[in-house]
Order: sequence, then structure tokens, then C-alpha cells
Amino acid sequence: MLLGALLAVVLYQMFKSRGGSGAGGKDSPKASVAIPAARPAPAGANVDLAQAHPGDAISIPGVAADFSDVDFTVDRRSAYEYMNRRWVDLSGEYRGNRVYMEVQPGSESLVTAIVDPRKLSLPDLGLTEADLTDFDARQDPSAFLTFEGRRWQYETSREIGYFEAEAGEGEGLYRWTFAETGGSRMIFVEKWEGQPFESRLAIRVNPRDVTVFRAA
Repeated sequence: MLLGALLAVVLYQMFKSRGGSGAGGKDSPKASVAIPAARPAPAGANVDLAQAHPGDAISIPGVAADFSDVDFTVDRRSAYEYMNRRWVDLSGEYRGNRVYMEVQPGSESLVTAIVDPRKLSLPDLGLTEADLTDFDARQDPSAFLTFEGRRWQYETSREIGYFEAEAGEGEGLYRWTFAETGGSRMIFVEKWEGQPFESRLAIRVNPRDVTVFRAA
């Protein structure tokens, strides 16, 4: 009898602690659920990349040689132009080297970044001036060059204008563009008036991955 009474008391206390209306009942205490706080967006995350200006900071994830982020403060904003299309060139310092980011605005923004500090000559690419003349004359999208054991498909070659600080009459340069087959890298071969040929490795970047931190 005593054991039966004790059991009844224990059951009563358990029922009382859960609330008389049962699980999820109106009078029952609500279960405590920890809801993680929303992660705040980085300052300036909604700034349009094409609207970045000197003083703003830009972060490009995972594009450095060691796959770390490239973070730089814009100290130059210039522009390129081809026919009636104009795009922005943003530049700054990263680890003692100058980096560049070209932003072509539109419904699907095309963004390329030059973060590799190497400046390549035509012999480095296994090219001659005659080869570039041939690429330009044929304008053949099936043409390609081989560099670092990779195939780089010919895309375009044309004269474009460069406007430092987006001002003045600008100056012309000729640019050949090659895209890495199966990759996101590009080769820009450029010829400025009075200067030797120079080539840089660039990389295509998803603009949605880039963060702009607006200067205070």
C-alpha cells in the first residue's frame, strides 16, 4: 500500500510539472528553443561594385595564390571603353603589389581581377608579334595558345580606350584576350603606344562573391 501511494504521488508530480493540458496544450509552458541570431551582413555588402570609389575597401574571396582572400582599398578608379560600352577599372595595393579589377556593368556583370603580380613577355607565352597579328587577322574562336601546359582559347583582339581617373580624352591600347579551357583564368596581352608588349594573368570573378565596404 505504501509503495502504491508513493507511486501515485510521483506520477501526480510528473503530470503537474508538464501542465494539465498535455504536450502543446494552451496552458502548458512553451519549450525553450534557441534560435540563432541572424548573421549581420558585412558593412557595405549591398554597395554596387561598379559604384565603388577611392577609399572603399574590396574583398575578393579565395583568389590569391594561396587561395586566401584578396582585400584592397581602392586608390584609383579609371575606365575602359570599346565602341559605346564603358566599364570601370578599380585598383589598389595588396601585399605590396598592385591589383586591378575590371567591372563591366549590366544584367550579368562581367568582373575580372588581376591579382597575379607576374608580368609576362611574348616569349614567356611562346608567342611572337607575328602570331598576334595572325590571331587578330583571323578572329578565329577555335584558335588557341598553350601556356603552363594549359590550353587558352582565343576570345577577342581589339583596340580599346583607357581613361585615367575617368577623365580626359583617353589613350588607346590594343588587347588580345585568351580564356583558360576548363578554368576561370584569362590572359590579357596588351600593346600601348610606345611600349613593348606586356601580358598579365587575370581571373573571372562572380560579382556576387565580392564585398564592397563603403568608406566612412
